[in-house]
Amino acid sequence: MTRPGPRVIRLGDPTEHGGAVVQTSAPNFKVNGVAVARKGDRCSCPREGHQDCVIIEGDEHFKVGGVPIAFEGHKTSCGATLTATVASFGTR
Repeated sequence: MTRPGPRVIRLGDPTEHGGAVVQTSAPNFKVNGVAVARKGDRCSCPREGHQDCVIIEGDEHFKVGGVPIAFEGHKTSCGATLTATVASFGTR
C-alpha cells in the first residue's frame, strides 16, 4: 500500500503571512506544469520588515541540481510556513 507523497511547493504557492513564492531557480523542473521551489528560492512577504525572504528549508531526500526541494510546512526566512496548492509530489 502506498501513501500520498509530500506536498511540493511551486512557484506562486502561498505562505501563511500572505506572501508567495515569487522566483524559482529550477524553472525546468515542474510539477503539473509549474516550476518547483527549492531551498534558497525567493518569496514575498507583506509584513513590515520581512522583505527579501527566501525559503530556508528543504527535504534532503528530494533534490534538483543538488538543492533540496521545499514542501508544505517548510519555513521561509521571515518565519512564514509554506502552503502547497497541489495534492502531492508522488508516493513514498
